[in-house]
Amino acid sequence: MRGLQVKKGTRLGNISCEWPNNLFIGSDCDIQNNVDFRIGSPFNNDCTITIGDRVFIGRCCEFVCSTEITIGNDCFIASNTTFNDTGHEYAKHTIIKNQPLTTGKITIEDDVWIGTSSVLLQGITIGKGAIIGAGSVVNKSIPEYEVWAGVPARFIKKRI
Repeated sequence: MRGLQVKKGTRLGNISCEWPNNLFIGSDCDIQNNVDFRIGSPFNNDCTITIGDRVFIGRCCEFVCSTEITIGNDCFIASNTTFNDTGHEYAKHTIIKNQPLTTGKITIEDDVWIGTSSVLLQGITIGKGAIIGAGSVVNKSIPEYEVWAGVPARFIKKRI
């Protein structure tokens, strides 16, 4: 992919990205097959997906980016996980398709584990060392070293 910026030691499976100039991948990462990186505003240099060093991303993950998605170092993202930094307003007296978009960057700090089939929504930060249980929907920020799970995700316990 012309324009894709990948550091040394990274292993890329069969991924898709229509705008690779806005995708930055660190060193020694393992990104498996069928990971989809979607950049909504390719001519906006602030609309980026940045992946740190030593990150694992499992099969069939999806990144939908209209603002910014940042993954820290040493993260483990299990298969079928979705990141979406975009949503819609939903006022009662306006047709949904005519409502304005809402956006908010997603930040995943270092040493985070995200379980399979989780969904991470706009405007959240997942703190360093946090764990997200499989199948969770994360719609608010999560503090460092906590375990959260469920739909919507809720606090389970501190990581010890």
